[in-house]
Amino acid sequence: MVAGARSEAHGATPVLMSREDATINMVIAALGGEGGGVLTNWLIAAAEQNDWWCQSTSLAGVAQRTGATIYYLEFMPRQASERPPVMSLFPAQGDIDIAVASEIAEAGRMISRGFISPDRSLLIASDHRVFGITEKSAAGDGSVDRELIIEMGERYARSFIHFDMSEIVQRQGTVISAALLGAIAGSGALPFAGHCFRKLLSSGGSAPANLAAFDESFRRAQPGGVGEYVPPEVKAFSLPVASNPLGERWLPRIADLPAALQEMAYHSVNRLIDYQDEPYAEEWFSRVSALIDRDLDRKSYSLAQEAGRHLALWMAFEDIPRVAQLKVRPDRESMIRSEVKAAAGQPVAVAEFFHPRIEEVAALLPVSWGSALLRSHTAKRWLSRLLGPRTLRTDRINMQVLLRCLAGFRRFRRSTFGYAHERKMIDRWYDAVLSADEHDVAMAIAALGRLVKGYGETRHRTTSRLMQILDYVEHAPDSDSSKIKALQLKAMEPESNFNTGHAVSSNPELA
Repeated sequence: MVAGARSEAHGATPVLMSREDATINMVIAALGGEGGGVLTNWLIAAAEQNDWWCQSTSLAGVAQRTGATIYYLEFMPRQASERPPVMSLFPAQGDIDIAVASEIAEAGRMISRGFISPDRSLLIASDHRVFGITEKSAAGDGSVDRELIIEMGERYARSFIHFDMSEIVQRQGTVISAALLGAIAGSGALPFAGHCFRKLLSSGGSAPANLAAFDESFRRAQPGGVGEYVPPEVKAFSLPVASNPLGERWLPRIADLPAALQEMAYHSVNRLIDYQDEPYAEEWFSRVSALIDRDLDRKSYSLAQEAGRHLALWMAFEDIPRVAQLKVRPDRESMIRSEVKAAAGQPVAVAEFFHPRIEEVAALLPVSWGSALLRSHTAKRWLSRLLGPRTLRTDRINMQVLLRCLAGFRRFRRSTFGYAHERKMIDRWYDAVLSADEHDVAMAIAALGRLVKGYGETRHRTTSRLMQILDYVEHAPDSDSSKIKALQLKAMEPESNFNTGHAVSSNPELA
């Protein structure tokens, strides 16, 4: 029997844990930069202060949020004159007493791996979301269902403590490891008094922030730690008051649109002026006006809303000048410094990962030159030797000058091969929306715009599949909205051999 006690200063009650082998097994999943290693060291120090053995091992995750680093700890009380015990190096399914996740999707992975058992495991997790690579790269909505994971945690864990620890540490100006430690201490799962944890956090420049996050998380974890989600109040959109000549020219025109479209139009016009210029936004505005005239839904203007939104996003396609423009924005440096929590005056080195392709270079050239480059195997072979993945230090003056020069190429965008290529696809999709005989077919074609996303090979795959679907719509006399929607869902799958004919014939409901 291993007795645990919470700090009397926090008004805690003891929690008892019993194991035949007298060990407490803990697994922690933390993302990069969240202090998972620091949290592990704090727990080891707490065990040593309380005369317990503690052994830890870690398995590093992969960069860019494809996985978390897994830390495994075993705690065991010391006995007088006892030799150091032999403990396990790896977690085992069904043998975890405490599971800690710095993000709710990682809690879901623990459940799927079999680490969580209803008769033994306490699950502690921050229930905020950090989207993974597979979620971001999905052609459709690839996000993990947060509510489903919470439901599974409540079903499969002996006890499930979860609340938004990310919000706590952002408000306190520290990292999530301090809040996780507070939740572990507040749960009473370890037989160590709360004041010994606080003592570990009481030194160093981040001590006040760490202690504040620890205390708040400690209190939240005590009553069971289930945070009630209160969605933020959504205020109705209203157009701002014009404060410059640009606003005086555009805001009255946007105000004349149907109320259901004003928010979408406001953001679209702003994006396109920033991307190119006012005539470019004027072109979008005239196209949306045609969609409004075509729209049969005179209440919410669903067709103009759907097609207009995708049209603005597509017209602001990301080419090299756009990427360079975003990299040299004045507020980008402050955003990066805020994300890495850099102190005032502290130097920050910024390394950008680029992978220029021949197609992106050709897109910058005049139409005839870009087309000739892509047809020439010799030119592509020589150019490929100069391209490829590389890391550039964009915090240096020479790279800033280069990026600003590349951003300045946007004034020549309309004469480039890339613009002509994108414009041809945009026109074809937009004309198909306007020429559809039925409203639901027009809506289904407009929704195809959500296929257009990503860059490089992903961009090529998604746009080429959209063009294949338009080919089917133009040549199949029996095409209807249900078939177009089904083809869109099929096109969102990552498989590389998408074919409209095969997709329709293989689906009995569509064939």
